Amino acid sequence: MDNKKYEIEVDYFEQRVLVQALSEKRNELISEGKSTADINDLLLRVIDAKPVKKKKRSTH
Repeated sequence: MDNKKYEIEVDYFEQRVLVQALSEKRNELISEGKSTADINDLLLRVIDAKPVKKKKRSTH
């Protein structure tokens, strides 16, 4: 597996959409009796993502 990391910037609404979509996929996998381990990990990462503070530029 490739260990490259990607970073995306989303607003609050987009984060909620991601959480909802991952939750629906998780429920689908549960109903099919399939493993949800990867979805669970990703879902927790999306939920726990901290907001990025924008740096203020000093105008000296």
